[in-house]
Amino acid sequence: MFTWICPQCGREVPPSYSECPTCAERRQQAAGGQPPTAAPPQQQPPQPQYAPQAAPPPQPQYAPPTQQYAPPVQQPPPQYAAAPPPQYAPPPQQQYAPPAQVYTIGEQKKGTPAWLVGIITVAVLGGALFGLYRFVGRNGTTSNAAAAKTDAPGTSSKNPYAKYVEVVGLRILENDAKKPIVRFAVVNHSPAELTGLELRVVLTSVDAKADVEPLSVIDAKVGTVPANGTKDVEAPLNTKLKVYELPDWQFVKTTFEITAPN
Repeated sequence: MFTWICPQCGREVPPSYSECPTCAERRQQAAGGQPPTAAPPQQQPPQPQYAPQAAPPPQPQYAPPTQQYAPPVQQPPPQYAAAPPPQYAPPPQQQYAPPAQVYTIGEQKKGTPAWLVGIITVAVLGGALFGLYRFVGRNGTTSNAAAAKTDAPGTSSKNPYAKYVEVVGLRILENDAKKPIVRFAVVNHSPAELTGLELRVVLTSVDAKADVEPLSVIDAKVGTVPANGTKDVEAPLNTKLKVYELPDWQFVKTTFEITAPN
């Protein structure tokens, strides 16, 4: 049976009481002016009586058997004989017999005939002379062509104003009538004004040979060019080719001749 302990008097109180009856009675007596009566001693519940149990019978004691073990006999480790290395038979040696030398008495090695040596020498000298002749003849022809080209019409080497005039900025275009025209700028490098200037401009391909017909020959009346100045010129392009058949400006070479003033 469960009880709870009163915190004031320290007695056990049954769980059916919410308040300790001894403490409640003391408070009532104190309120009525009667001295508090001593609380009856708390009766302890009787202890249950248990019959003594008989002692268990003694258990027999057995001595553990003693076992005798013989010490293990240590056997020596087995000895293994090393396997003999394999024996290989040497490869058979090839026997080479020296070549038999045969000597012939009375025969001599034949050399190159003298007539063949002479023919080869003449052929080599003739080829060298022919190559030298061709090389010298080609250089002479090139020099003559360059000189003829310098002195030919279409250059400005003979006019006293040629060293002051320059043609730059060449452009090949089409006008509104689908006709080819050419535009370029004339530069005056002299400190004096040039008046009445007329040019004959020759357009050729950069890689064209000397005997090839030029792309076009243009007679342009430039007029007056100020000192150290430029002037833009536009003229019709007389050519048998279409505009799309003409090379680009970077592949066109321009030469000119001053026709006026002389």
